[in-house]
Amino acid sequence: MTTRFTIVGGRGFIGTALATSLRAAGHDVEIAAHRDDLAGRDLHHVVYASGIAASGAGDPGYAFEAHVAGVARVLAGARFASLLFLSSTRVYDRAPSTAEDAALTILPTAGELYRVSKIAGEALCLAHPSPAVRVARLSNVVGPSFDSPLFLSDVLRQAARDGRAAVRTLPASGKDYLSIGDACRYLTAIALDGRERVYNVATGRNLTNGAIYDALARLGVEIAIDPAAALAQTPEIDARRLHDAFGPPHDDVLAMVPGLYEAFVRHAKARV
Repeated sequence: MTTRFTIVGGRGFIGTALATSLRAAGHDVEIAAHRDDLAGRDLHHVVYASGIAASGAGDPGYAFEAHVAGVARVLAGARFASLLFLSSTRVYDRAPSTAEDAALTILPTAGELYRVSKIAGEALCLAHPSPAVRVARLSNVVGPSFDSPLFLSDVLRQAARDGRAAVRTLPASGKDYLSIGDACRYLTAIALDGRERVYNVATGRNLTNGAIYDALARLGVEIAIDPAAALAQTPEIDARRLHDAFGPPHDDVLAMVPGLYEAFVRHAKARV
């Protein structure tokens, strides 16, 4: 059965992959930007994917426009069967746990801009009376995101360009990584069949930087660890709600590293 989706922010890494996945499954997909005038329109199933990376949240006006004002306009002015707001597991920084019902701590400082704006967008969604308005808190989504400033993409980009990667985090560092394929599968399932208001979209286990360094070293990449490297360890994300509803992840992110490295090499060569 064909279902219609509107992806707000559908030209970014996750939005583009989700649109491709939905179309491959036979669904109709419309792409919109968060500044588009969507008032009065029937958007059917909305995935609000507009946003900025945590490392790029230096512009307060744009962060709140993308994470708060844009979704507020959709909630207030459009018609929809469901709306799924893409947030981040970064909201759990300093929280007592990573379960979906954990109390979240906000510090109103410049360094908290990304988290504060994501939490504000979540609050707008969760204040909406419809149970079909939901939040997906995504962990670190892995795929061929060639321009991403995030850790894994940065390491792969260096390795593809130079055959060497200079890193500033210790091998014991780690975080939760989820493949873009699993992310698309879970987001589609939540949009159409979710029964909870908030889901952590994650593997539920951390992958260490050391395992990534070792996988790249086996491919001939030299890993240069800064003598002043720091430990960057994030708590494991509680993904039981997601997995109980929609099953465990299909992809092993560590096993994806060789293929991702090859994709980054091809991309680097194409740009020369």
